[in-house]
Amino acid sequence: MGRKKKGQALQDKIDTYLQEYELDELNQANDMAALAQMCQLEINMEQINDALASIKDPVTDSKKIKDLMSSLRDVTQSWTALQAELGIARKKRQVESDESPLQYVDRLKSQAKKFLESRFKTLECPNCFSVNQDGTENHLIIGKYYFYIGTAGEPGSIESKASTIREYKYTVRHECWKCGKVVGISNESVMAE
Repeated sequence: MGRKKKGQALQDKIDTYLQEYELDELNQANDMAALAQMCQLEINMEQINDALASIKDPVTDSKKIKDLMSSLRDVTQSWTALQAELGIARKKRQVESDESPLQYVDRLKSQAKKFLESRFKTLECPNCFSVNQDGTENHLIIGKYYFYIGTAGEPGSIESKASTIREYKYTVRHECWKCGKVVGISNESVMAE
């Protein structure tokens, strides 16, 4: 798994903001340019934080730390100003939100469902079926798994001193209790038989 290209990382951040903050109404060119600039500043903040984290000796690198902290402060101020300009600063969103508490709860539920579905994997036997209460048939569920890996530094994160956090690879196999077929799920490119 290689590093993302600079343009791809920027586009991913823009897409995330457009989706999570429902910024579809940003149709003016200057709003999209401001969003792209804000996302680039966010990438710059991450790079500065990475540079700060890579400093081994704070005493000998004190000038570098000072310069990086000054840059981080400036970038953060610009990023916050662009958030306010685009109307996606947290406090401004709360004040200007015209959704009712019921709509807010529904939106939280749908976001939580998307989050869980992205990490929840169901292992089903393709040969066997179970009948629901309403009479419909579904594949027989053999197992359910929830895969969650925290970000670097959180409990459960996969990282080492030699490498940064990476995608968690998994392969799970179960034998169907009804027909005996071995069924597996995996996010690895090749699942060995």
